Amino acid sequence: MKFVAVEDIAAPIDHVWMRVADIDRFEGRLKRRVGRIERRPPGPAHPGTTWQARAAVAGKVRDVAMTLEAMEVPKLLSLSGGTDGMEVTIAVELELLNLRLTRLTVTSEARARSLAARLMLQSAKLARQTLAKRYKQRVADFASEVEAGFARG
Repeated sequence: MKFVAVEDIAAPIDHVWMRVADIDRFEGRLKRRVGRIERRPPGPAHPGTTWQARAAVAGKVRDVAMTLEAMEVPKLLSLSGGTDGMEVTIAVELELLNLRLTRLTVTSEARARSLAARLMLQSAKLARQTLAKRYKQRVADFASEVEAGFARG
């Protein structure tokens, strides 16, 4: 299952990149939702950095692992990982439209590698429209935060 959200942000690409690449901030938000997250190796995130966590996924607590695959300043951040037979990829791409306008494209894709994961994705497909709407709203909210932060200076 794949979700894509595109938002144009009234801010320079460097400002948007600083927010997209603020891994510590995202990690802090996740810690409030899932509890324990472990980064390896500790220190600044770079390609190859991994995160291990326990999180509720589809109503069950599961071990989740993610790896930072690429970080191409200021245009691409990608992660991959998964849980229990499910592979997940996330890509955040930035495109310079003009000096004060940046296009943000966030793509998330989940692929099943086991029967249990296929069943989990099948259930999610029944709620696809609701999930897609929520996904797009979260990306839109992030874009608004970035824009507001740039406007404040």
